[in-house]
Amino acid sequence: MEKVLYVLIAYLIGSIPFSYLLGKWFKGEDLRKKGSGNLGTSNAYRVLGRAIGTTVLILDTLKSGILVYLIKYTDVFSGIELFHPLVYGFASIIGHVYPIWFKFRGGKGVASSLGILLVYDPIIAVVVVPVFVVTVFLTRYSSVASTIAAISAFLTASVIHFFFRTDWYLFIITFLAVALIIVKHQSNYLRLKTKTENRIKYFDKYDLWREKRRLNRQDKQK
Repeated sequence: MEKVLYVLIAYLIGSIPFSYLLGKWFKGEDLRKKGSGNLGTSNAYRVLGRAIGTTVLILDTLKSGILVYLIKYTDVFSGIELFHPLVYGFASIIGHVYPIWFKFRGGKGVASSLGILLVYDPIIAVVVVPVFVVTVFLTRYSSVASTIAAISAFLTASVIHFFFRTDWYLFIITFLAVALIIVKHQSNYLRLKTKTENRIKYFDKYDLWREKRRLNRQDKQK
């Protein structure tokens, strides 16, 4: 019975809406009514700024990884029969994506999925984070970067499972998390198709600099 209770606790921890709380406390903004209306990290960056967005990223990553860490690496739960740590990590992801407080409308599970993988097997995070950063730089779309990074996480988990050590929990939970991320990004894919998807603006100064260089070269060639 205790191990089921901890699943509920993991869900409730995951459902803590840090982006909403920080937006309300520091900006007086309801993130659900701004930008894309999503309570995830990307919208927090876009609407609330870099400082709060980064804080949301860290907190959303930690809240899903905390129970995984405590179960796997400490004796906090010694003597208590529990499920595999990733079960609790996935429950936290579900809480983040479908929080009970907001009619089950939350984030898209990217940061929270990173949290459980970072704690459980850092090698996956070592692969995923650079893939995300490079894809964001090349495409300027967080949704594209999140999708490609998620797929790379599943591929890495598959390689670990089939070629290095058998770990069905890692393989299955990663698959479920990636599937959830892709499902939650369907509206983004539609906006990409119609060319109305929000771009990441942090590289605008760099893009402007490149454009100026290109125009200067053209002027010199004339």
